[in-house]
Amino acid sequence: MSDILDELDTWLAANWDPDLTVAEWWQRLGTSGWSAPLLPPNAYGKGLARNEAIAVGQRIVKHGALPAPGGISMLLAAPTIATCGTQEQIDRYVLPIVTGQQSWCQLFSEPGAGSDMAGLGTRAVKDGEEWIVNGQKVWTSGGHTADMGMLIARTDPDVPKHQGITWFAIDMHQPGAVEVRPLREMTGHALFNEVFLSDARVRDDAVIGEVNKGWGVANTTLMF
Repeated sequence: MSDILDELDTWLAANWDPDLTVAEWWQRLGTSGWSAPLLPPNAYGKGLARNEAIAVGQRIVKHGALPAPGGISMLLAAPTIATCGTQEQIDRYVLPIVTGQQSWCQLFSEPGAGSDMAGLGTRAVKDGEEWIVNGQKVWTSGGHTADMGMLIARTDPDVPKHQGITWFAIDMHQPGAVEVRPLREMTGHALFNEVFLSDARVRDDAVIGEVNKGWGVANTTLMF
């Protein structure tokens, strides 16, 4: 542990500058592996144990530097893609997460499905090198600000419900195709959202894991 913290101290002394913008600092932190040290080295991390990663975060704050980005993107999306994605997908999706350039939301829950994740009705149909997605998600934290979504959709309706599910990385910036509506509470605040997908499009190379094997990938997300 002391060797790790000594290495971090040396790196902070050489790299932290309070005059940097947030984007500039997070770029340095993310590309160095210190932003998400739990992730493996090939996914912009250090491959550290949880207690070591916690100590790293505390040391960054103690040094007076700005902490790493946080939230669902770092906690769920990045480790899922690092575990189940290809190296090309890791470079495409994880790097913008650990450098704070993109935020993610989780598109799992649906009205009527309750806690039965396999009972989802959102459908994705292959169309050339893309998938066309239609359905509705609910209880989506941060959906109104997210750049990307962790989406599970049914890609084969003719097999048992735990099969035929695929995990996609979907672009949330699709006007008219991805509509986010806040679920306003009695306080007037809206912590959660409904998301309506109407002929939304997802690239075929945005499938994380294998087509129809998304149940296992989704459980990896829930494990994290």
